[in-house]
Amino acid sequence: MIYLWRQDEEVAYWSSGGHGYSAVTFSQLSERIRGQRSDSRSLMYMVEIREDGGWKPIGSCHFRDFDAVSRSVIIGFTIGEKSYWGKGYGTRALRVFVDLLFQRYNLHRIQLDTFDENRRAIRCYEKCGFVREGVLRKAFWTIHGYRDKIVMGLLREDWEKDRAGHEDGS
Repeated sequence: MIYLWRQDEEVAYWSSGGHGYSAVTFSQLSERIRGQRSDSRSLMYMVEIREDGGWKPIGSCHFRDFDAVSRSVIIGFTIGEKSYWGKGYGTRALRVFVDLLFQRYNLHRIQLDTFDENRRAIRCYEKCGFVREGVLRKAFWTIHGYRDKIVMGLLREDWEKDRAGHEDGS
């Protein structure tokens, strides 16, 4: 599935600016996923939904650059099945992924970035508590040229506050 999503021009554009995937073969991607180790500085997870009595993959998420000293990671996130775009699946899945990262890895900070035109993704990230921390001017190359890179972050203390607010019914 991941390989097919990466070959779809629209999915590739919104997940990475439309570049960087054609050089990876199916066997290289499969080997990379099979070779993951739990103590790695980067891991990939599938985003799946329960449908028709089974699990259907609709996207993927990953973290990279795990820093055990600063307890931080950089994440990437894609809903690859376009029929699930705009229906809240990405927001729900990202919240689960963020919870997993803060709980399992005892993180202090999660960072991500996207380009300025990716408004749907930015709204999703903001709903999940991420805050815009900066703009790197024309630092994100897309197939349509350079775009501003939006850097966003979520701190553990903000995540904890948000979770406490949901637990008390607010």
